[in-house]
Order: sequence, then structure tokens, then C-alpha cells
Amino acid sequence: MSASQSHVNRNFPSRSISQITNEIEEITDEELVKQVNDLKHQIKVLTLENEVFERTMSRLDPTLLHGIQQALEYATRLNSNSSLNVGSFVRSQTSRLFFESLTSPSRMFASPSKISTKRAESSARVGGTVMFGTGPKINVLERSEIVSAEMEILMANLELMRKKAAKQHALLKAQLEELELRVEHIQNFREEFYKEVVIEGWDKIAQRIPAEIWVRYMNEWVKITDRKIGKFRLRTSTLNTQYSKLKGQIKIKAELSEHLRPVDFEKIKIENNECLSIIDKKLQQLAELKKMTGDANLTLSIHKKALMEQNIYLNEVISNVKRKQKQTVTLNKETEVIETQAKGLAVKLDDIKKLRNAYEVPDILDYVHVKAEIADLKLSVKLLQNRLRILQIAFSSHHRKLTKMSLES
Repeated sequence: MSASQSHVNRNFPSRSISQITNEIEEITDEELVKQVNDLKHQIKVLTLENEVFERTMSRLDPTLLHGIQQALEYATRLNSNSSLNVGSFVRSQTSRLFFESLTSPSRMFASPSKISTKRAESSARVGGTVMFGTGPKINVLERSEIVSAEMEILMANLELMRKKAAKQHALLKAQLEELELRVEHIQNFREEFYKEVVIEGWDKIAQRIPAEIWVRYMNEWVKITDRKIGKFRLRTSTLNTQYSKLKGQIKIKAELSEHLRPVDFEKIKIENNECLSIIDKKLQQLAELKKMTGDANLTLSIHKKALMEQNIYLNEVISNVKRKQKQTVTLNKETEVIETQAKGLAVKLDDIKKLRNAYEVPDILDYVHVKAEIADLKLSVKLLQNRLRILQIAFSSHHRKLTKMSLES
């Protein structure tokens, strides 16, 4: 608000509050809102300008800021009481005001000693006019130069802070990872110790943990730790060697980049032209090789087709051979069976031949007598069968009678 009040005082130095009030009563609401928005915008701009000026003065000569706050407070009181005599206050503060140092960018970026030598010369001229808005002015070009310089400084500081924050973040991240590894290692060691020493090493008879188990476990753990430390040392030395090597390479590249001359660029240009000519030759050779490769691929496809046909014919031949082999096996089995049957039939044939050779034809009369005896025997068998049937009928009738008599009695 102090900046806005000083701005209003500079724009309206000779107008009274009653006149301003009358003008405000005459304008419409829209104009009033517009003027209020304009004033807010001007206040914002002046606030930013004041911040930039304060940063510039605090960077160049912090003593220039002495008395600024008192001057702003006095200007505020002056706005409410315009009849107040400000001569004594201005004369007491002229040696500490900064407006003369802001009249040009060359003075703004000059050394504090030069600024202090010119401060006394400008104090008399500034003292009577600065509080009424008629002091030295800073044009737009000078303001833009001041703002650009401050922005460059702020961006440089911001970049430094970003780099510092990135380094700090990387360091903290590495520390967190190290702590996580330590916690994990301690947890694993605790679980292993509890399992091997507390649980498995417990002596049920003595109701305690023997010292030998604990000592043996600690010795083994120390050996394992020593091996791991050796590995870590070797890895650290390897990383340090790689780091020093990369650092030396970066240093050499930086030195080479610093000592570059136009002749080096011409040399690189000539080498690039030679490389381009070599690349063109290689491209031509590559085109010829591609053509040869195309012809070879065509020939290869033809031979592949012929080979596929030969493979098909070969597969058919192999299948026929397998089928013939199966048929051969079947025929061999059938041959063995037939040979076995032939041997059996040959044996039977020999027996029949022997029987035929040993057989004698009987006499005809004997044959007739035998046939007559057979006929008599058949007749007697038939008579006996008839008699048996009659006896069975008689037996069944007697059995029925006997059954009937037994039932009646």
C-alpha cells in the first residue's frame, strides 16, 4: 500500500481530497470498477518494481535502503495532512536516498564507492522534489535492463539451488538406500542368529545355550563378513579406477574443446568429405551386393522348390519301403506258420503211409458174418428197449395205485 500511495501522490500532487471525492461521485459504477482495477494493476506493477529495486540496491549497496521505510511512512502521513512541513525530514534523509543511483543502468551496476561519491551531489536536488513526485525518473529501457539483470541473477541462483538440491537429493537417496540395506542385513542376521543359536543350539539337558555354539557361529559370521568386505573393497577400487579414468577422459575432452581452432574444423570437414566418398562407394558396392543377393535368392528359391519335390518323392519311397518291410515281416510270420503246418501234415502223411503199408484187407465172408452179427445185435437191442418201455409203463401204473391206496388209508 505504501507503493500505491506514493504512486497516487506522484500522479495527483496538487489536487485536494475534496476534488477527488467530487470526481468519484460524478463517475458511474463501471468507470469506478475500471479505475479500481487499474489502480490494483498499477499497485501490483509498482510492488514488483519496488521488489526489483530493493533487490538491486541490496545487492549493490545495502546502505541505500536506510531510511526508505521512514520516507514511505512520512509520505503516508503527508497524504492525510498536506500542510505538514517536510523540509526538516527531507534534509535529514537526503544523504540516504537512492533515486540518483537509479537514474541510469551504468550507475546501477557501478561500484558502491562511485555511488557514494555521487550521492552527496544529488542529495540537494532530490531533497526538495522527491516527496512531491517530481524527482528523478527511470525510463522503460532502464527498467527493462534492471529487470533483465535481476532475472539473470535469479535464474543463476535458481540453477545453483537446483544443482545443490539435486546433489543433496542424490546424497540423501544413497544414504536411505544404505540404511535400508543395513536394516535388511541386520534383520537377516537376527533371524539367522535366532534360528541357529537360540532355537537349534538350545541344550535341553543343560537348559542353556552352549558357549561353543555361539563362538562357532560368530567365527563363521566374521569369516563371511570378511569375505564380503573384501569383495566390496575390490568393487570400490574398481569403481574408483573407472571414475578416475572417466574423469581423465572428460578433462582431456574439455582441454581439446578449449584448444579447438578453425583449422581443426576444416580438418574435420575434409575428413567428413572423405568419409562421405567412402560411404558412397560402400553404398554402390552394397547395391551391387543386393543385386547379387537377389539373383542368388531367386536361384535358391528354385533349388529349394526342386529340393522340396525330391524330399516329397523320398518320403514316398521311404513310406513304401516301410510298408514293404511290414509286409515282409507279415509274410515271414505266415511262412513260419505254414512251414509248421506242413511239418505236421508231413508227419500225418507218414503215419498214413505207414498205416496203409501195414493194413491188410479182410476176407469177404468174415465181413458178411460181422455184418450179420451186428444186425442181430441191433434187433436184440431194439427188443430190449421195447421191453424196458413196457416195464416202465407197468411200474408207473403200480406206483399210481400205491400212491392212491396210501392216500385212502
